[in-house]
Amino acid sequence: MKVAVIGGTKFVGPAAVGRLVATGHEVAVAHSGSHEHPAVAAVEHLHGDRDALLSDGGAVEGWCPEVLVDTFPGGASAAKGAQLAACAARTGARVVAISSVDVYQHGVDSGMGDGSGALEMTVDPIPLREDARRRVDPYPGAATGHDNVAMEDALERAGCPATLLRPGAIYGPHPTAREWTLVRRISLGERDLPLPDGGVQLFHRVAIERLSRAIAAAAERPTDKLWACNVVDPYDRDYSGLARRIGEILDWEWETRRVPFSEDVHPWQVSHPMLASDRRLRDDLGVGPDQPDPDDALLETVEWLWEYREAILAAEASIADDLT
Repeated sequence: MKVAVIGGTKFVGPAAVGRLVATGHEVAVAHSGSHEHPAVAAVEHLHGDRDALLSDGGAVEGWCPEVLVDTFPGGASAAKGAQLAACAARTGARVVAISSVDVYQHGVDSGMGDGSGALEMTVDPIPLREDARRRVDPYPGAATGHDNVAMEDALERAGCPATLLRPGAIYGPHPTAREWTLVRRISLGERDLPLPDGGVQLFHRVAIERLSRAIAAAAERPTDKLWACNVVDPYDRDYSGLARRIGEILDWEWETRRVPFSEDVHPWQVSHPMLASDRRLRDDLGVGPDQPDPDDALLETVEWLWEYREAILAAEASIADDLT
């Protein structure tokens, strides 16, 4: 099939493109051209801003895709959802839209974002199924203009046949992986590790390879309606367990200390577990628990971050210099 990937040059896109090509699809990457990634160099590129690319008679329509995969670079919104649905209607393409588990109200109730929406007692059972309550407003602390719920609603209003993939916290061999928080401490020789409330926080993660497999499977799955599918690992660790495992991989002994919840901040810091069901991912998209095994994916991520630690630290210093 002909699959156009909107975005496709940063973290999710290259992994998705590689998987789609490996499974025999013809792929084009539609993006601004401001950033190129060597992993997608061999496929066709459609350059332009989003409005032009997805416009009536634009480059994406001219390429005649059968599937549109949108990673929503710069953030999702109602306008982008409507724009995607209109392009799909003109081309007859199915849509695979990359959303997030952040659409669930349970995330806000658990303190996702700036924590201001956290409840003492949660409402929804976990693991969260795709029919769990969604939030009404952007989550507290969300980037201005970014709202996956608004994007999903726009696709639904347009009657767009689409698969909404809702990944957890994505990790893999990339400098934006949240695991860098812990690898960075080790890189700097920091043994002291504060554990908020003992490190019991859990925000469901997903390996980038698992997400890429879900994207390829969704591209191949016929659908005449809009439906959602969580994309998460089959098992996960809380913050303390993740820190322990990363320490084991890098032969590092932490000096841990329990601190109050608000005394230290880390990327998975929620006051209640944020855990999603992967039943649809297994049953409907056929992505199994060993595709990949989460421990193998974590090992790959940590080893990559460690190998490139000096470059990542240098990039951080350069950004800090630019801000001062």
